[in-house]
Amino acid sequence: MTNQDFNTAVNNVKEAWKYPELFTNVSKSERWLSGAAGTYLLFKGITSIFSHPVIGLTGAAIGAGLLYRGVTGYCPMRDLAEQRREDIAPDEVIISETYVVDDLG
Repeated sequence: MTNQDFNTAVNNVKEAWKYPELFTNVSKSERWLSGAAGTYLLFKGITSIFSHPVIGLTGAAIGAGLLYRGVTGYCPMRDLAEQRREDIAPDEVIISETYVVDDLG
């Protein structure tokens, strides 16, 4: 991941927070599952933060990300993957030269 990709993802997250209806890239069932799993992981991470700090903070961070994904319907990682896929496969093909062959034998 380059610095430009990271900056693009951060800007998309900011825009998605302002205008959520324009940046929905998660289906309704994924939103429900992400919200439920995120709530559970966030709760378990916060409650276990004093007994197991590293595991608790990791669980809370992952839970917060999943909860954000479920509430807004926007997943920055999916957006980044779609941007990379668009960079690999162009939308249009430009033909610059044409060859005509008369002899088939």
